[in-house]
Amino acid sequence: MKKRVKMVDVARAANVSRTTVSLVLNGIPGVRIAETTRQRVLQVARELGYSPGPLIENLDPGRKRLFGVMINEISAAYPIDLIYGLQNWADAHGLQIVIQVTDSAADHEIAALENFARFGVEGVVYANTFTAIVSPPVSLGNFRHVLLNCRREDSSGFAVLPAERHGGMLAADHLIETGRRRIATITGDPWQLASIERLAGYHRSLNRAGLNHGARFERVSDWGHASGHAAARELLSLSAPPDALFCHNDIVARGAMAAVHEMGLKVPEDLAIIGYDDREFARDLGISSVTLPLAEMGERALSELAGESVPADRTVTVQGRLVARMSTGASR
Repeated sequence: MKKRVKMVDVARAANVSRTTVSLVLNGIPGVRIAETTRQRVLQVARELGYSPGPLIENLDPGRKRLFGVMINEISAAYPIDLIYGLQNWADAHGLQIVIQVTDSAADHEIAALENFARFGVEGVVYANTFTAIVSPPVSLGNFRHVLLNCRREDSSGFAVLPAERHGGMLAADHLIETGRRRIATITGDPWQLASIERLAGYHRSLNRAGLNHGARFERVSDWGHASGHAAARELLSLSAPPDALFCHNDIVARGAMAAVHEMGLKVPEDLAIIGYDDREFARDLGISSVTLPLAEMGERALSELAGESVPADRTVTVQGRLVARMSTGASR
């Protein structure tokens, strides 16, 4: 039986990211992609025989299943991975999904649900770009639904989240296992769930090993390169600087690595660095990272929604994995 061509195959053949392929093949509006790139992706998809899966009109009437996906924004790699996971699972099981972007506006969310009602969707995935506490419209309760990368304050409903605390522990444990004993961290925005949970995991591992040096080894960033660079310089300027650094995303880690080199030091000899999210550039720069399993989360959410039983009140977490590279002493 011939192997089914997937988006990742198209991305590899076209020499572009999976995100770019997803944007082009799903026809996501409002995204700027060079026309030459778009045409190359389409041409490669045609040559490889890529198919997005069966269309609704081609399915047996008794098997036509349509699901709605509403998401707050399409502005970065993260939501594309969520959508990729949803689309991948839908394709594999003969389902169709329709996506509505709401900009987190209450009236847009209500309008999206009204559209879903007209389309006759069987269920709704309520998704968020970044892990968050949300307050969906009351009318979402009219649909069988699941929450993806978000949850309600009272944890009601079925929600799928990344295991961020576990990820923080993976990062800290890896640094400990490589022999580091002065382990610092640079968080993201302190109010975001991802920062809170990743920091909690970091604390748990360091406390367990008796290596928690307290707030003097903790800095806050805005998730960006410049703030990661500044925070790393500050930490490395301490009278007794850290020998390892857990950055809460790969962009911050990239900024920290630039600071190390700028100060005439070496990675990982003087400072081991690990990031989070495992973005494509992390592989190119040799940055160790913890994966953010968004595609797997999308698959888990839709599989629950499409199952026979009504989703129960439950929060499911999906674990990422450690990817060790040069920045923590692993071979590149």
